Amino acid sequence: MPSISNLNYETPVMLPSLQVETVAIIGGGASGAITLDSLLKEPNSKIKQITIFERQQKVGGVWYFNPDTIQTPNHIVKAGNINFQNDPQLENPFHDHKYTRKLILPKNTQERFIQTPSYYGIKTNIIEKMMTYSDANTWPVEGNDEERKYVVGTVVQEYIEKYIDRNLNDARVSLKLASTVEDVERVGRDDDAAVPYRFKLTVREQYDDKHDYWYQREFDSIIVATGHYHVPYIPSVPGLNTLQEKFPNVVQHAKFYRDSDSYKDKTVIVVGSRASGSDLTKFVAREPGTKVYQSIRNYDRTKVLSTRPNVTSKPVVEEFQLPDSEDSKIIVKFSDGSTVTDPDHIIYCTGYLFSYPFLDRLFDKTLTNEGITVSNLYQHTFIINEPLITIVGVPIDGVSFRVFEYQAIIVARYLTGKIELVSRNKQLEWIKHRYELKGNSRLFHTIGVTDALEYARTLTQLGQVSEKTRVGRQFPPMTEEDITLYREAGERLRKFWDER
Repeated sequence: MPSISNLNYETPVMLPSLQVETVAIIGGGASGAITLDSLLKEPNSKIKQITIFERQQKVGGVWYFNPDTIQTPNHIVKAGNINFQNDPQLENPFHDHKYTRKLILPKNTQERFIQTPSYYGIKTNIIEKMMTYSDANTWPVEGNDEERKYVVGTVVQEYIEKYIDRNLNDARVSLKLASTVEDVERVGRDDDAAVPYRFKLTVREQYDDKHDYWYQREFDSIIVATGHYHVPYIPSVPGLNTLQEKFPNVVQHAKFYRDSDSYKDKTVIVVGSRASGSDLTKFVAREPGTKVYQSIRNYDRTKVLSTRPNVTSKPVVEEFQLPDSEDSKIIVKFSDGSTVTDPDHIIYCTGYLFSYPFLDRLFDKTLTNEGITVSNLYQHTFIINEPLITIVGVPIDGVSFRVFEYQAIIVARYLTGKIELVSRNKQLEWIKHRYELKGNSRLFHTIGVTDALEYARTLTQLGQVSEKTRVGRQFPPMTEEDITLYREAGERLRKFWDER
């Protein structure tokens, strides 16, 4: 089996139309749902089998609500940790048991962050028209346009579930719930395929309370649709690691927040001002007797983020000073020199790490840049050195489901041999240019108001086919007016966030 390092970097990248007959989609959320539909709609396809592997008991991705309150695992999610530390790959048991493809083994206790970040009161923050898929662009709720503009998370989960369900009667489709993909390996093919390998997936399921059931399946292509809200990130701050060790009930991450009941009469510091930071500040501040300090990276003392009298804005946390005796208390020092003494809880709304533990061995831990960005990913979708693994759902802060739809359509055309990509050298040039503009930061994969229209047009252009070639889903239109509507709605939402 040849090394992928031997791939040609000068010529356009195109898969033979006969190459892909079986596809694994890892993830049953928003990006997985639209990817499945796009693949099924593609005519003249040789795809005979598509399997979705979803870790949860239901599909819906981050919008599936786990009601159980779970304490933040501070022994794992340590301040400053990157994805490989928080979410390491397991050893593949089939490497020791080489002559079987099914095993029942003692239950593995590795934290996989299966719980979603959904909480009571969570709502969408993108207008209905731009968040839903183009062929089902209304939420499954009653009401006028204004009432339907932003909906609660359970509505989104139901929407995704119905979108997947409508394709489950197709004989080519199977859905595997409560199934965690733990490893992906290349294995040789016996035929004369242009790319002489396929992928062996190692999957883990619960067998009973004390055992896991492991099995393996082979596929021609893998589509990763796991999203990016699974592995929590807490930044490094002097004193924070020790605080996590000595007072694990104090430090929390927004992923494990479910409701505000436990914050009554408490002093709480919320770190972050994006969607979850704003929401949690608002919800916690509603509880009687609560005092909330919201730490904001781009702090501006003249800008009021909350009008609530029990909410105080603060700049970034500079240091945690821990008690050295029974009489002393925790002191939180901010960059302006101000302090908060003995907070009951510190909730970090500081985002998540890109993490694909099932691909770590395959790519020798080079697929992500410390969990901040995904390496060598052309147009946030195509892995340059692996033509048969694509990723849908990486773009953040954007037009959400609609951006995923563009990705899904171009991936479907690519995997069925209808389009070619530019050469790998040109793909690398695009990545280099974007790193020069955005750096290894959240901005690299951000497709928001500024980038959404250009990104949609770019994928539409890359996905163009000849007039004689039949295709399935069409790229949905996106106009300047759509972006203006999206921008204005977002500005109004931010302005009145505290009253929402």
